[in-house]
Amino acid sequence: MRLQPTRLRGVAVPPQTLCPDRGNFLPTTARLVPLEGAMQEILFVVEEAEDGSFRASAAAAAIHTEADTLEDLHREIRDAVVCHFDPGQAPPLIRLHHVRQELLAL
Repeated sequence: MRLQPTRLRGVAVPPQTLCPDRGNFLPTTARLVPLEGAMQEILFVVEEAEDGSFRASAAAAAIHTEADTLEDLHREIRDAVVCHFDPGQAPPLIRLHHVRQELLAL
C-alpha cells in the first residue's frame, strides 16, 4: 500500500516501514493516510499442524509463516507482511481465514 506523508505536530513524516531488518521504524504517533487504489487488506489461510502449531499462507502473495501459538502467529504474520512489501506498500488490514480439517468415521 502506498502511503502519503502526513504531518505530525507540524513536522512532515515520510512513509517508512516497520520491518526491523531494514532498520526503519515509523513513529507510533504518526497517522498513515492510504492512497486511492492501494491494496486495503491481505488474506491469510491459517491451519493447525499435526504437532499443534499453526501455519499461515497469504492467498495473494508468497508469504508463509508459522508459530506455536495463535498469539505468536499473529505477531509473525504482521512481521512477515511488513517485511514482504516495499516501504509504504503493505496493506493496513490482514484478514485470517481459519481452516480446520476433521475426519468422521462411518
